[in-house]
Amino acid sequence: MAGTAREVEVFPICIREVDVLRVEDVTPGMRRVTVGGPSMDSHVRDGVQLPAVRTSGFDDDVKLLPVDPRTGELPFEVPRNSDSGAVEWPSGSFQYARTYTVRSFDEDTREMAIDFAMHEGGLASDWANRVQPGETVLMAGPKHSAGLPAGVDWMLIAGDETALPAIAHCLEQLPSDLPATVVIEVAEPSHRQELKCESPLDVTWLFRSENDGESRLVETVKAAQWRPGQPYLWVAGETLTIKPLRRWAKLDKEIAKQFVEIAGYWRHREVAQTGPASPVAADVEIDPDEQLHEMSELLPPLAIRTAVTVGLFEAIDGGADTAETVAAECRTHPGATAKLLRHLVLMDLVSVDEGRFALTEMGSILADQDAFASQALHFDKIHTRLDMAFLGLLESVRTGAPAAGHSFADKQKDPGFVDGFHEEVAFGSVYRAPALPDAVDLDGVRTVAIYGEGAGVYADNLARVLPDLEISLVGLPAQNTRNLGDVAESRRDRIRRIDGSEFTALAAPVDLAVAVEMVDCHPDADARMLIGALGASARRVVLVTDLLDPETTDDHDTEADLLKLCLHGSGQRTEAELSALISKSGCGTPRFGAIGWGSTVVEFTGTH
Repeated sequence: MAGTAREVEVFPICIREVDVLRVEDVTPGMRRVTVGGPSMDSHVRDGVQLPAVRTSGFDDDVKLLPVDPRTGELPFEVPRNSDSGAVEWPSGSFQYARTYTVRSFDEDTREMAIDFAMHEGGLASDWANRVQPGETVLMAGPKHSAGLPAGVDWMLIAGDETALPAIAHCLEQLPSDLPATVVIEVAEPSHRQELKCESPLDVTWLFRSENDGESRLVETVKAAQWRPGQPYLWVAGETLTIKPLRRWAKLDKEIAKQFVEIAGYWRHREVAQTGPASPVAADVEIDPDEQLHEMSELLPPLAIRTAVTVGLFEAIDGGADTAETVAAECRTHPGATAKLLRHLVLMDLVSVDEGRFALTEMGSILADQDAFASQALHFDKIHTRLDMAFLGLLESVRTGAPAAGHSFADKQKDPGFVDGFHEEVAFGSVYRAPALPDAVDLDGVRTVAIYGEGAGVYADNLARVLPDLEISLVGLPAQNTRNLGDVAESRRDRIRRIDGSEFTALAAPVDLAVAVEMVDCHPDADARMLIGALGASARRVVLVTDLLDPETTDDHDTEADLLKLCLHGSGQRTEAELSALISKSGCGTPRFGAIGWGSTVVEFTGTH
């Protein structure tokens, strides 16, 4: 599967109020809170029918929203469920929520255990320290479950106490023929836990109390005995501590990225915040001229992207600490690099002391070129290459069409763009495709044709869960080749490819046509033709797409809408706009449903 060796199940994102059933100390450093109650099953909240809690992966997580201990209430409106399969988070609420791993879940009793690494000054840790059975807490998730990795010969698992719940859960799930090497670091020997596992294990416990409080996790992982065969590396813990293992896995061990999972569970800060930040005093007036100036600055996003692209943050993290050594490491002009460094200092991304540069906490986030933040800001990576279409916004607003040189068609001519775009779409499909069988009625469906970049992930999932289904990938030859690459090799011979244009009706119509993120990529006239061709090719049609709520208060939605205008001359359509296109194409009345992660399935009868 694209991007990961772990099969993923996806669930609607929803928030529910659960009961605290039990509180117990596993060790002096770990407290277990068990939650449950009627809301773990299917029920109605906020007028939305919520599904029962589902979780099966060893590192599934939930978000908890403990009340503010000073007031006994949340410092914002309670988040609400929406019928789009997502949660409406009031301002500040998403950042307030704390993420924790599911330690265990009992399907029969519907009880979930969550382990908290105890420390002073944390909102959730303080809550776990004082909570009593009989209280309640808001919980969102899990939103997906990932199974054990497939196609591997052994696992290398490591982490600190925050990763210990996932590690212990993983070991309990390992089959007897999948050996593992495990490195666990905790504060002191009394925090060690008994681990249960049926597979051959090599476990190393590290205690920071025996090393002056310093971590030895990374060096111990690097020194671990290397087993034969394909490894799967799973590491979690403090973000900056484990960061060197990314480069080690990629460069030293040359482990393919689908077999590497390194997650920063927390970030060390000098001062821990126990509650929400103090609100700005009501009488503090924000100067609108200054606010407008900050909003309209062009340099900051370009300076950050330039620094990321040349590897400036990575160079400083690696030891370069003068303008000259940074320039040498980045292969940039020394004088120009000094100018950029001066500006990054003022942006609080870099600090300087007597001519020696270092990364600030914010700058250190960008030091790992493989991390999501850096990937999203790199000029040569797909996110920024797409975002550069905004340079044509003026012309697009004037004409309603993509600006010359900035359209998606123009970008497809750039080296590596098509493959990078496919990889991005396929990775996103990993978290949507598993939900399709639950979102669409597949009773009586024998033949399916799937269209669009990322269609291979959907084909792979359908072939896995419905082995008798006849599945075809439809698209131009190069796209079909890319999509077939996302199908597991063991299932690839079951997928038929039909090379041709999506605007041409199939010679042999199918029961169901599924178009993945295609309609938004065409202006209205073209989208209407596409829907017509799909309708002529199938008894039923399903569009997987993102809809725009015309009343949205989320600037990410309006940003995506404008980006599609600049790229395609289209946009994110509203439910009414898409319904009108379907009607004009001669197809049946659409039914709109959630597929999760904010995306929508639109189902209607075809014209065949």
